[in-house]
Amino acid sequence: MTEHLQNPSRGALLQAVNQTSFAVVEANLYLDTHPCDMEALSYLNQMMEAYKNAKAAYEARFGPLNAGNVTENAYWTWVSDPWPWEGGNL
Repeated sequence: MTEHLQNPSRGALLQAVNQTSFAVVEANLYLDTHPCDMEALSYLNQMMEAYKNAKAAYEARFGPLNAGNVTENAYWTWVSDPWPWEGGNL
């Protein structure tokens, strides 16, 4: 396995989160008009699991993606990372 796959970058992990999130939303919209499509329902479930895994992988390395997932109680840690205009790496 290549180093890239063993140790994905912040950008690669965030891209996986975004792609799987998009797939979940699109499958959900499709199911709004095709509620009996079992193949689409199976796909939605697969993408929801992939999203959950991608989000967990990102947050394990780089911290929470939204305020609802902050676990630290001592202080607000988001300000510790470089902001994008400060050269924050994705």
